[in-house]
Amino acid sequence: MMHLNLNLREVGFHRAGWRHASSTPERVLDADYFADIVRTAEEGRFDAVFLADSPAVFGNREPLVQSLEPLAQLSALAARTSHIGLIGTVTTTYHEPYEVAERFASLDLLSGGRAGINVVTSAGDKIARNFGYETHPEPELRYERASEFVHTLYALWAGERRRGTRFAVEGTPPWRPSPQGRPVIVQAGASPAGRHMAATHAEAVYTGSSTIPNGIEFLRDVKARAVALGRSPDSIKILPGIVPYVAATEAEAKALEAELEELARLEEDPIARLGVELGADLSRFDPDAPLPFDELPERKAGTSRTIRLRTWTEQEGLSLRQLAEVLVKSLGVIHWVVAGTGEQIADELEAWYRAGAADGFNVLVPLHPRGTRDFVEQVVPVLQRRGLFRTEYEGSTLRDHFGLAVPAAYRVSA
Repeated sequence: MMHLNLNLREVGFHRAGWRHASSTPERVLDADYFADIVRTAEEGRFDAVFLADSPAVFGNREPLVQSLEPLAQLSALAARTSHIGLIGTVTTTYHEPYEVAERFASLDLLSGGRAGINVVTSAGDKIARNFGYETHPEPELRYERASEFVHTLYALWAGERRRGTRFAVEGTPPWRPSPQGRPVIVQAGASPAGRHMAATHAEAVYTGSSTIPNGIEFLRDVKARAVALGRSPDSIKILPGIVPYVAATEAEAKALEAELEELARLEEDPIARLGVELGADLSRFDPDAPLPFDELPERKAGTSRTIRLRTWTEQEGLSLRQLAEVLVKSLGVIHWVVAGTGEQIADELEAWYRAGAADGFNVLVPLHPRGTRDFVEQVVPVLQRRGLFRTEYEGSTLRDHFGLAVPAAYRVSA
């Protein structure tokens, strides 16, 4: 059975979405606004809502607040929903295991076992400076810390003390397992270190595959790594992102995409924006030729983000201009963008799923709230008629939705 997460982002994942007539940017700090969107996803029997987080301001022109703090937002959503899973992002580089274990255990218990934690190592010196450091640690150090961080979470959620290389936790936590045992571990990362982290710990992986062959390679590689570590391939779900433009006709869907592209031209130059992210002046490069990644600053060249950009550029034959313009469509995230009717988008999702390129999808609608409603009303029923997606929730926890077992260490006897 296919899985669907809704990635929740203020007015949607198109950078110019806030300018659209259907958008309500004045409500992006309103809890009821987000609750309405997530309840729509719950009506569509989505597995979970997913909240990203990047705790820094990056020096570019952002028309809106980037995001509310995930745990606070998920707590509000937990009180307004009954079944949908609640996944929030935390950086393991700048937090401590006990505080994270306590917060997510609390969310898991109060929501009846619906919590998931997306563990990331973050990227960029600007994040480091918000936590009292001048520079961001190198990837090897970040992932070593992240792995021990998650092992420490396991111990804390099981009510155990733990002393490791980086973390020593003496206090026995005062909480019990939730109905799903412990929160689901989610991870996102395309680098070799990120894939190893996913294979070791993740139960769901959010990835940026943009083509079916790319998706097949990623899924097979991560699951093979998991099997080599003694895990079942079914214990880890691979969920690439999709940015869907849904309408009653293909022409209307493409018109919406074109309308947002026109609105985006009022924003700052896409190439300049990409240059800020990559830490380089890209104006010195030919915009109609591929970006020469080897000439980027060494510190940026080896990040999982840059690796994905390079792979995507090479696979799709993109010029620098095309790369920058496509990134505008999904707030700079590398994802598959598709415009069409509910039937056409369901066809694409089914093709990926049956090809073995995905276990499901993270849905990043370009516009909230209409995009979620359009997807639920026009795409989900087609998937349900084809027997690819649930018509009702079969359980009450996030593990139930993902088809994941309760880990033995956290099972509570009846």
